[in-house]
Amino acid sequence: MKLFVTGLLCLTLSTLTVADTMSNGIFQLINQRLTYMQDVALFKAKNHSAVEDIQREKQVLEKALIDAEQAGLQPESIAGFFQAQMDAAKAIQYRYMADWLSTQPDSDEYRDLASEVRPKLLELGDEIIIRIGDYLKGGGTFDNKMQKTFVRTVNVTNLSESDKKKMFQSLQMIRLIKN
Repeated sequence: MKLFVTGLLCLTLSTLTVADTMSNGIFQLINQRLTYMQDVALFKAKNHSAVEDIQREKQVLEKALIDAEQAGLQPESIAGFFQAQMDAAKAIQYRYMADWLSTQPDSDEYRDLASEVRPKLLELGDEIIIRIGDYLKGGGTFDNKMQKTFVRTVNVTNLSESDKKKMFQSLQMIRLIKN
């Protein structure tokens, strides 16, 4: 048995279950996806675009439902999760823009939304769906005990506790397709 020591934290390999590792990987992907919202907000602010893009949200949701079914997930069960992510993403963007009314952004440079950011968001969304499917197929669940880990891991700037709670609760609602 290997012992890992990081600062004051000591963990034995046996204390980390496969489920813990997989769920934490999913949480990290969700966090990574939300980190792009600063770029999205800056792009939209500099280009005088609205935060809310209903047509784009519809496209993202439709793709997520198709991808979910291919991953063995009930599409209607993942719709709430993707909507919660999009709602959190918009809230983050609005909060950045509100802050920028009184202070300038740290940088005026941003990644292009169409060529850089959206492809990465789609890639991360696909990976999240695949990982959730694998996790649930392996017998994993998103139980209430995991909420603290989720809140600690999904920690991007301008993400509120209520946004996190809504995302986690919607994550708990995702189900596999019954054969």
